Amino acid sequence: MRLTPAIHCQTSSIPRCALAVLLGVIAACALSSCAFLQPHADPTRFYVLTMADPSSPPPVGGQYARWKVGLRPVEIPAYLEAKLMVVRTGTNEIQFAEYDRWAEPLGEAIGRVMKAALASADNVGSVELDSHGQEKLDYEMRLRVLACEGVRGESGTGSIRLEMSWEIQPVGTNSTGIKRGGFAAAPTVWNGKDYGQLALQLSSAFAGAGKRLAADLPMEAASAQASYRDTTKP
Repeated sequence: MRLTPAIHCQTSSIPRCALAVLLGVIAACALSSCAFLQPHADPTRFYVLTMADPSSPPPVGGQYARWKVGLRPVEIPAYLEAKLMVVRTGTNEIQFAEYDRWAEPLGEAIGRVMKAALASADNVGSVELDSHGQEKLDYEMRLRVLACEGVRGESGTGSIRLEMSWEIQPVGTNSTGIKRGGFAAAPTVWNGKDYGQLALQLSSAFAGAGKRLAADLPMEAASAQASYRDTTKP
């Protein structure tokens, strides 16, 4: 009987150099995954609008009629509704700051600082936010923000941009006529990088807008206030 020779299988071993490379890759992956899982500091910064000059003197009482005014909810463009701060880089181009944000909805922040600015005027007695035609008011205001952002030029430096329009409606059954006005802040130098500086300069611009808005209210003697309310209330 003819016997078939036995077949011997040899197991080839991995070369030492290739094994060393493989172990190095595994170790690198392990180290990188550990670094990936470690916590990282959040670079996001939050900013608020403030009254630029909180030390300004209080209104002078008794000299002027001091009106009770109401502010309807501030209207802002849709692109400003996100809390990301906005920088305009061209006529039709804007950039959202990824890590620099408003700490509150911008419409609410603007209403708050405009209320403070109006309350410091000599011809304003009280300011009510989110009003809706309450009879106790003398005037009601509707504010529209057209722009509230930084502007960055090709050189990297820039300025601020704040534009608003408003309507002032007398309140009462006999009240007629709406007074319209607006405000555009003078260009103020901004370095294009410091968003805290941008928030501060916009705050100062809103203070100016509040003064302009108060100036659109009647500046009358205090004695005229009672007669005005007698003619406008039912």
